Amino acid sequence: MTNEVTTADLLGFALDLADEADNISMSYYRGDLGTTEKADGTLVTLADRAVELFLRQQITARFPDHSILGEEQGFTPGAAGEARWILDPIDGTHGFARGIPIWATLIACERNGEIEVGVASAPALETRWWAGRGLGAWRGAVAVRGGAPERIAVSTIATIEEAQVLYGAHHLCRDRWPSTFEPLLDRAWRTRGFGDFWSHCLVAEGAAEVMLEGHISPWDIAALQVIVEEAGGHLTDGAGTRTIDAGYSITSNAALHAEWLRVLGG
Repeated sequence: MTNEVTTADLLGFALDLADEADNISMSYYRGDLGTTEKADGTLVTLADRAVELFLRQQITARFPDHSILGEEQGFTPGAAGEARWILDPIDGTHGFARGIPIWATLIACERNGEIEVGVASAPALETRWWAGRGLGAWRGAVAVRGGAPERIAVSTIATIEEAQVLYGAHHLCRDRWPSTFEPLLDRAWRTRGFGDFWSHCLVAEGAAEVMLEGHISPWDIAALQVIVEEAGGHLTDGAGTRTIDAGYSITSNAALHAEWLRVLGG
């Protein structure tokens, strides 16, 4: 069944999922979140659980043989050789819990070891980013997805001194690159610690040149990898390997990726 489903089919389904996920998450935003702390010290809200439950139910109903990996409910195996969905119901939960609008539902589908489609839907920012292999990367307003989306592309800036550098948690990046992270920031034209999905999307749309994550999980970047790559950029580990499983990531435009890897030192 999987081989009969096109990339466009998967992407359309993922976008439909995001429509309802946005409705669910916004019904909780800046309301009664029921926030609790997980064993690892991170936060989870009622919205995280409700969105992931919805996504899992819809995926299982449409593709019962597909496996699912989600932040809140872990891994549910499917049939051998079938696709895997990778979900982050609320990426940026800590900001979500504090009323900061920089959060999104991330939906990715992987086939044959390749992330094929990705959607990052940020209803509080009224913006969505999405991509499918061979279909380009796009940005559009959440409320008018059927209107006029804009194709996005990374910048062509080719020197660190002209680059805008974004990063996640400062201490995690410092710990990951103890001797090179701070000197890199000092060289850059401008630095900001936006964090989470948004910074990767800003690289994809050409507003920044690199996003550094000192610690990351697969569900945080699976959807973003295909968006960045279809926009002409790269999301890799420090050796330049395309992976969502390294535990950290370097996202950048194509012109500077090799230089980021060299300067950071693996």
